[in-house]
Amino acid sequence: MIFTQSLATFAGAALLALAPVASAFTVACTYQEYRCGYSLVSLNGYNTTELTAATNSTNIIPPLTDIQLLQVLYRCQDVAGTIVGNSFCIAGCISMGDNTQDDQCAL
Repeated sequence: MIFTQSLATFAGAALLALAPVASAFTVACTYQEYRCGYSLVSLNGYNTTELTAATNSTNIIPPLTDIQLLQVLYRCQDVAGTIVGNSFCIAGCISMGDNTQDDQCAL
């Protein structure tokens, strides 16, 4: 489990290094879907600025590092691709791999 989390952290750091900082997402998320931060970055082109704004808008998620933002479960709020932070997944966020199932926090 620790190796898996370390690997996910390393992969997350690599994703953030490749993610554009100034530009907005390339593909809007699907309305009412739940996605892990790393899925939004890798599949939809969201960046750390957008992830930070989404978590800060909730007042329930504490300030997080860029790597921790990838382990937050986000909800797509509208058809324009607006996201809000739903919860910080302490044990990790699990991507279900497609658009037919929502991502979820590991228990």
